[in-house]
Amino acid sequence: MQEPCPSTILAITEEELSKIVLDIHDGPVQYLFTALSILTRIQDELADDPEKADLIPEIARVAMLLESSLYEIKFFVGTFRPPGFRRRSLPSIIQGLILQHEETTNTVVDLTCENVPEDVALPVKITVYRLIQEALSNAYRHAGVDVVHVRLWGEGDWLWLEVKDYGKGFQPPDLATPMGDADAHVGLRGMYERVRLVNGEFFLETQPGHGTRVLAKVPTHV
Repeated sequence: MQEPCPSTILAITEEELSKIVLDIHDGPVQYLFTALSILTRIQDELADDPEKADLIPEIARVAMLLESSLYEIKFFVGTFRPPGFRRRSLPSIIQGLILQHEETTNTVVDLTCENVPEDVALPVKITVYRLIQEALSNAYRHAGVDVVHVRLWGEGDWLWLEVKDYGKGFQPPDLATPMGDADAHVGLRGMYERVRLVNGEFFLETQPGHGTRVLAKVPTHV
């Protein structure tokens, strides 16, 4: 039986992801918002009843937890909402991603795009987008830096991507070996596999105290 091509696999994955995001938005988010509204009303009613004043701090704590959960889910939904891969150019998609990341994390991303062709295959767009998304997320959570450098450039029939920071760095895993049950580098392995899926090459340069450099080479068409 013929295996599905990368374009089909990645397009199906993004479609499924879009459905998951929509289900989360229309389900748990709405339930949490309704619960928070009810809790706020109860809190206001208790404020007028001196005999139940001791319940107000507990109600406020629950309301705070609900509000925090809403924020985190909305952040997740915003992060994984497909950005219109088919109709938009790759630089436009990346600029939107970086703007969202900067606004959410209050950090700076130094972006450089050079000779990026207008005509880039859909699976390549998806791959580059998800690579940058994961690399920026890793830098924000682990590198301890306020600035990350992203460079995307074209050379012939290839696209190159570099995401670099001058942060904490870490001991790099061997991404070519099978993933163990307690593997702490699931995101990196996902990046490695995404690049392989479009017949590209993935490189990771890092060591403790010397920052991290993610480098990928992918074809413009697959």
